[in-house]
Amino acid sequence: MKKLLIVDGNSILNRAFYGIRPLTTKDGLPTNALYGYVNILLKNLDMLKPNYAVVAFDLKAPTFRHKEYSEYKAGRHAMPDELAVQFPIAKEISAMLGFTVLSLEGYEADDIIGTVASFAKSGSDTFSYVLTGDRDSLQLISDSVNVLLAGNTDTVKFDVDAFMDK
Repeated sequence: MKKLLIVDGNSILNRAFYGIRPLTTKDGLPTNALYGYVNILLKNLDMLKPNYAVVAFDLKAPTFRHKEYSEYKAGRHAMPDELAVQFPIAKEISAMLGFTVLSLEGYEADDIIGTVASFAKSGSDTFSYVLTGDRDSLQLISDSVNVLLAGNTDTVKFDVDAFMDK
């Protein structure tokens, strides 16, 4: 059976940003999120050795949810500039590591992740691993999809049994 690694780029980069002390280049470019992000990607690539790898990112454009409900995510704090400047570089690094980088205006990374996992399990011999820090993704767990939930210190694999036990 082939393996597909699906990464929630926003979630992992955000988690790395807040989990690692501020780091910068000599020119002042923040790099702490990138450092953590790359380490997490490399660790999971090495562990899983997937045949395919994709990473999904949100875009700044409004999603269909914003169009349906103007208050969607209205209470969220703005992304710090120190994190925002690291996103384009994270996308470049992802591509250099062999990931297909996915974003689609009008949709969130979560939507893309769910769609890719669904396509992979429909009529193929591909098992998917969703790497994220977002517990919402646990709804994707099935006989052919596991969620790798990134925590503060480790990543926990959730299959159907682990989810039911928890």
